[in-house]
Amino acid sequence: MNRAIYAVDVGSNRCKAGTTPNFAWVHIDPADTGNVAGSTEIDGLATYVIDDLQSGRSVALGFEAPLFIPVPVESSALCYGRKNEKSRSFAAPAGLAVATLGLHQAAWILRRIVGSCGTSIRFETRATSWPPSGTLPILFCWEAFVSENAHGRTHIQDAATAALAFLAAEADLARATTIATERPLSLIATAALWSGLAKDPVLLHQPTVVIRPSKPFMGNVRGA
Repeated sequence: MNRAIYAVDVGSNRCKAGTTPNFAWVHIDPADTGNVAGSTEIDGLATYVIDDLQSGRSVALGFEAPLFIPVPVESSALCYGRKNEKSRSFAAPAGLAVATLGLHQAAWILRRIVGSCGTSIRFETRATSWPPSGTLPILFCWEAFVSENAHGRTHIQDAATAALAFLAAEADLARATTIATERPLSLIATAALWSGLAKDPVLLHQPTVVIRPSKPFMGNVRGA
């Protein structure tokens, strides 16, 4: 099935006139990986994703923000990071801030999708759901974890790093995912349920795929 891959470097899209937002996204076509396009405009992202879905293409939409968090049994385990996050824990101040902002922006994007596409698009986060195999388009949401040596010089470069790493791993996303937790609470499913894109509360208990690139993208990104 035709598919498109997107990655979002979550950050504030509020800025003064003439300055660049701390937000960026890129789009890649798996059939033409040399053509990486992106922007710092969140409205443009929503428009591109909606156009792909309405054209019958499935979309993998990644957010560089924690998309699920642990809810432990014991209170003594609260405020600890997920397995293998290391020094970039979701429970650190930066992680908490970007998780909240990511939920905020993802809910807005998903609501825009519902407003244009209705509820005919299937929302998925299970690793086995991608690459898509059915005849109807799906929206597959995943988490990007761009840190340490993979960080680039710009937000749009980080988004490109994440998107291309996802493409390289898409044949076996479960194997590529090394960050996990017991008793996950899905923030992206919360956004999907709030937006009306999803109805099944079971999604709240599903973790997402997490892609953690090892090196930055060094190529060019054309304007979208």
